[in-house]
Amino acid sequence: MIKRFGKVYIFQLLLLFTVFLFGSAFFSTLSNSQNPLLKDVNGDALQKIIESYKGERAVLVNVWATWCAPCVEEFPELVKLQREFPEQLRVVFVSADFPDSRDRALQFLREQNVDWTTYFKTGNDQPFIEALSSTWSGALPFTKVLGKNGELVASWEQSADYEKFKQNVQTAIKQ
Repeated sequence: MIKRFGKVYIFQLLLLFTVFLFGSAFFSTLSNSQNPLLKDVNGDALQKIIESYKGERAVLVNVWATWCAPCVEEFPELVKLQREFPEQLRVVFVSADFPDSRDRALQFLREQNVDWTTYFKTGNDQPFIEALSSTWSGALPFTKVLGKNGELVASWEQSADYEKFKQNVQTAIKQ
């Protein structure tokens, strides 16, 4: 009886440990991909998100990464623009960080006081790039500004200052 109890007890402990180990990894991954501040997105899904604002708001899409110094430098200016035009503009941030840097991207967003849904690029780079722009080489940062009517106002592959962003956003809002 003692031998049998010992085996059952050890089996139960091993089972509990396995559930804990793999369960926590599963739920950690699930919570990362479902975090409302940083949601996974591929190129096709991003296009649908952008199109959902047509007729309602101008859209500024910014593809950035925490390892990209110009991206980090211009980021506060984009947050400032979203706060300046909350009803007329939607800034759509898309992190192009590597998957193992997702937590770093999430922390950066929190540090920048971003309080709206942003996105984390998933899938292969080339289809994502082509879904956003036929002229984008994939360089970061990348910005695309669309008018309320969905028409392209401007896009560029380099950092910009607040005035350039604001000028293009104001043009987009008037459309």
